[in-house]
Amino acid sequence: MYAQTWQQRLKWTVYALLFVDFLLYLYQDWESAAYMLGAHPVLLDWARAYVTSIDVAAWLALILFFELETYALADHQWTGLTRWVVRGMRLLCYVAIFNTSFSGLTILHAFRNPGALAAGTDLCDDTYRDWSFLRNRGYTELDAGNCSTISADREYFAIGSSDVVTDRAGLREGLILAWTDIVESIAWLLVVLANELVVRLERRARLLTALERSKAILYTLIVSIALYWGAKGQYLYLWDELLWVCGFFAIELNILDWKSDRGVAPAATLAHSRNRG
Repeated sequence: MYAQTWQQRLKWTVYALLFVDFLLYLYQDWESAAYMLGAHPVLLDWARAYVTSIDVAAWLALILFFELETYALADHQWTGLTRWVVRGMRLLCYVAIFNTSFSGLTILHAFRNPGALAAGTDLCDDTYRDWSFLRNRGYTELDAGNCSTISADREYFAIGSSDVVTDRAGLREGLILAWTDIVESIAWLLVVLANELVVRLERRARLLTALERSKAILYTLIVSIALYWGAKGQYLYLWDELLWVCGFFAIELNILDWKSDRGVAPAATLAHSRNRG
């Protein structure tokens, strides 16, 4: 009983930290939006500027739906209007998450197809007075005090449609980060797909075993990407990934308890029993 109480307290502490995480990303997007939005932004521009906050909010809602389905309302049958409302909200979450993946592809395209500035470009020129310099996801406004020292390189590239410039090292770094964003996003989507299947498949032992192994590989990939981001000094991203891994670990425990209550043995046990039979 004590272990169960401790598990629940830890789980809701993780969920609360995930909400704080969302607020941190909302503030970060608010700061970055000033550099990303043009003079007359449209709805798509706003969605792109706040894509991280939207993504985190969607994941937070999705993990809470998993919490309801595998613990809080595990024995509740959603029928009628409630069932369709829940499905609709989950669908909106997935749309928001796929929008993040699409934005990641847009960012990757921007780094793969930069606008090369003319040779000998001087960032202290009045042309670049309102531009910003991008390195390691951080934006620095160009001014008279830093325009001549912000980069030792003299080869610059315009990124995207906004007034953002970087050097060759920043271009290479941005390309790697864009790829890690896409791989991380796909890995999380596969984790969610695996969880959806595990919740809905009860006695298909071999498939359940394969899903559990695949999730272990995906979590390893996600943590590896998080450690890379941490090595780049992006500690918020490292904290974020580790926190989400803890959040989904709580869901994994819920699923184990939920299947145990329904009389469904763990995948490994089922596979062993089936092989013996």
